[in-house]
Amino acid sequence: MGMGMPLTKTLKQQTMVEPFGRMAIAHEWVSARAGSEKVFEELARVFTEADLYALTMTPGVELDTDARDIRTTILDRLGTLRDRRDLLLPVMPLAWRVMATNERYDTVITSSHACAKGFRPARAARHLCYVHAPMRYVWNPEIDNRGARKVAAPIRVALRRWDRNSVRWVDSFAANSSAVADRIQRFYGRQARIIHPPVDTSFFAAAPVESRDGLVTLGRLIPYKGHDIAIKIAARLNLRIKVVGRGPDEMRLRRLASDVGAKADFIVDANDEEVRAAVASSVALIFAAVEDFGIVPVEAQAAGTPVVGPGLGGLRDTVLEGQTGVFADDSSVDAVERALLRLLDSEFSDVRCREHAARFGIERFRSEVLEWVAATAGGA
Repeated sequence: MGMGMPLTKTLKQQTMVEPFGRMAIAHEWVSARAGSEKVFEELARVFTEADLYALTMTPGVELDTDARDIRTTILDRLGTLRDRRDLLLPVMPLAWRVMATNERYDTVITSSHACAKGFRPARAARHLCYVHAPMRYVWNPEIDNRGARKVAAPIRVALRRWDRNSVRWVDSFAANSSAVADRIQRFYGRQARIIHPPVDTSFFAAAPVESRDGLVTLGRLIPYKGHDIAIKIAARLNLRIKVVGRGPDEMRLRRLASDVGAKADFIVDANDEEVRAAVASSVALIFAAVEDFGIVPVEAQAAGTPVVGPGLGGLRDTVLEGQTGVFADDSSVDAVERALLRLLDSEFSDVRCREHAARFGIERFRSEVLEWVAATAGGA
């Protein structure tokens, strides 16, 4: 690794003293404390002296960054327009390009699912890019077309060209899943090591379990998360379902539950303990979305709850087919229902679920990130 000492003996030390020179960590917009933001937060905990950057920060959203300020781009000055990312997408590369033009760093880590890898300070000896996903809006609108619907075709073409060209500024890529690593190879022609995001598995593993009943679907209440699929399946099978989360799709989902006669309990504004209890008291998690990684299925398994969902995207990495969950052929209601029926007809061990989930813990993430940065610093 070119560091002159065993990495295992210096992990704790490296979170306190930066052996990689002056560092910066840049993330996309911070609009919630969701999966990618938790990666950013954990990177900041590992590299305690790094300067922190983000495209924009939504007021009221707070990350644990050890009281360090997060510097934002000029787009953060646009008031409520800062959250209109469909409008801002064409100018995001420029916003990142003019950020920190007077700063000089030895190591830069970008946490990217859009344009953050375009962050180019005056000097950066090493640029490592952690990819949550290549821009879905321009590469995979069939997976998530929230932004693609509003991005004109010529702009998508221009963004694809920029996205492909910008890889020349990156020395090393890491992907959050094997599915994303495959896309990095396909779209950018580059290899990526796989570093799964950090999941607080110990918190969910500590869930008290008295009994299990019904289904659970968990996540932000937006269309592509597939909560409607879970509700329809629960109605078909006459099973109670907990819908845990909040978001703009809540009223539509409530109307759907009423229309199809689902016995649905909506749990909004739940704290961490309430989320954990909802998951741990359910027979299965229905996860119908196709995610690049997907933290929720790992949290469910950590609580001993098996997962049912399409065998696509991150689920291929996080769920053991037939041991900690069952894969559906696709994300349709019929396919996911068939997979759930197979699960209900089988025996699943909550101990096996917890053992598998433990592989995705926080300390593992910290260790793998340090190994990645050290390898790049050593020229590997």
